[in-house]
Amino acid sequence: MFINVEKKAQKLFNTYQQAMSEEAVAGALANPLFSWHATYYTAKRKKNMIFLNDATTMAIVLFDVNAKNKQTIKERFEKQLAIIWQELGLSAELLADYLAIGGDWQISKTIHPLQIKTITKFYKNVIKPQAKTIVSEIDLAKALVKKAQQKGRIYVGEDETVKIIEMAQPFNIKHVNFEELYLKEITNKLRRLSQLDGEDLTADEVDNVIQQIQDANNQLLDLFLADAKHNYSTKTIRRYRDNLQFYLNEWVAYRLSTIFNLDIQTSVDELEFHGIGKTERTNIKASLKKLAKYLKDKDIISDNEYDDILVYTQKDPVDFDEDEEEDQTIEDFLASLFSESDKLPVVFDPQTDKMIDEYLKSFVALYGLISAQQAYQIIHGQNPSIDKERFDQYIQNKFNEMTMEYFIIDFREEFRDVDIAPEIFIFSPLLIKDGDRLPSFYKHQQGLPYYIPEKEVLIDNKFNPFANISNYQQDLEELLANQYGLSGDDVKGAAFLSLYQLKMSAYGLELSSVNEAINKVVAFLNEEHSLSVKQDKTNEPLIKLLVLIATNIRRPWNRGWSNYELLMTKDIAKLVAEMEINLEDLKLSNEIISGIQAGIINRDELLNCKQSVSTRLAIKNLVSYTKSNLSTGGFFYGRKTRYCSTNF
Repeated sequence: MFINVEKKAQKLFNTYQQAMSEEAVAGALANPLFSWHATYYTAKRKKNMIFLNDATTMAIVLFDVNAKNKQTIKERFEKQLAIIWQELGLSAELLADYLAIGGDWQISKTIHPLQIKTITKFYKNVIKPQAKTIVSEIDLAKALVKKAQQKGRIYVGEDETVKIIEMAQPFNIKHVNFEELYLKEITNKLRRLSQLDGEDLTADEVDNVIQQIQDANNQLLDLFLADAKHNYSTKTIRRYRDNLQFYLNEWVAYRLSTIFNLDIQTSVDELEFHGIGKTERTNIKASLKKLAKYLKDKDIISDNEYDDILVYTQKDPVDFDEDEEEDQTIEDFLASLFSESDKLPVVFDPQTDKMIDEYLKSFVALYGLISAQQAYQIIHGQNPSIDKERFDQYIQNKFNEMTMEYFIIDFREEFRDVDIAPEIFIFSPLLIKDGDRLPSFYKHQQGLPYYIPEKEVLIDNKFNPFANISNYQQDLEELLANQYGLSGDDVKGAAFLSLYQLKMSAYGLELSSVNEAINKVVAFLNEEHSLSVKQDKTNEPLIKLLVLIATNIRRPWNRGWSNYELLMTKDIAKLVAEMEINLEDLKLSNEIISGIQAGIINRDELLNCKQSVSTRLAIKNLVSYTKSNLSTGGFFYGRKTRYCSTNF
């Protein structure tokens, strides 16, 4: 039996077999049903020993343990266990098997610090209140069976204890594979490191984390390459080593990432923009795929995680045209976007130029795609001093700047065959990875108005994928702590990564795909934090909160609106019907309705018109005003009502 004793209590166990080796620790980790943690608390100047089983709710308390009677601890422990066993309705024969398989006590240091914290909580919340009225060890043992004990961070009941014991029959001590145990230790460390947020760390702490990631990567590669030697030549092994050390340690690690949280920013393809040729990228992808397969075969990563990694091992992205000459043209053009250039000249002044750059970053985060003309109208509306001529010059200067945040392309010049209006567009780099994605994205947005927050919000980087969503992160943290027992870094990491997955999930253009993203978050929580969340009544608060968060995240394909806001936006036909415009000379024309559907006119302004007492004059002026602006391609963002003023 593995008895893991807190340091202060170890002298009371010095008459039993000591087993402080790594093998003993590994055995306890592999066999939690046969592993107990122990410490003591002092009451009335006497030491009372508490044992907690690592796998179940079983708890044993021995009163007045001291140097004189410490030789009888094991005997008293087994008597108490027999009482608990009987109270649980388990047979004496089963207890005999359990004790026989467990064998002699092997005393070791604590292997789960959390278990000691649990003992402290259990003593304060359960044992101490019971001990005030119960003075018999036997009576206390019976009483404790009726209470709940923390298993890890999840409270479980006595029914689960019985279930665990019965499922373990016939009892056996599991063989420990030290290579697998070492692999799990390394990969668990990499998972923990991948959850750190660099914004919360000092410069020295960031350097330390990078070093830890690199050290763990090297340990992981040692195991992987040792396994690969059985199937591959020395030359191939050397290529795997060189490729993965470069990719994981010199690229991924410096972004505080590991193989467990690869994303578009750490993908192999992004190395193209840093001078890494196609052949080298192909070799890196092949090596990464082999490492992922090794981790999958060792049950370190799930099928879904494996599939996610494979996304970054695919061949280079599909270009707009299958024609090789056209492919080369696009490849050369993309390379030019990231070519080194001289420092850009100041167009307005340094502060204003920086402000416009922040606008463009937010536009891309909110809309994915926006024309330079529409971008100017929003910026000019909030900053009247920005003139069109200098803004156009600013955009022209940006054509050749190396930036990872947005692209600026004149589709009239670069991509004549792409089904997008012949204008200058500012758009997300993610959209250029797939030739079909860009035009479909463009078409999907037609008919939607732009969501435009106030200036202070737009230029404050509020829409960065890592930014919090209002108070939802706090709500999620509280729920994960209160209902699921997470604490400390675990609760913060789980909440942050859940939000991040909801933000970054590859939703399709269908609103219903939100459910798929929520399922991924649930799977993540279950796997990484040992939860057992299902879509049932018990977990309804969590599912509802995830749905609330997902539907309130602003989506580029909705032109910055959240799914919830989009669903609440009135259909144009219903809107016109509600306005009851039946006057022969003031019906909304097809031209105006088309303008609203195309996002040229903000439909919310019609609602404001409806509320005006001068509806007839408002609509008449609206028709006149809109016709003149439709002819010039006008764009109205509608933060304030432009049509329904008191001047009508």
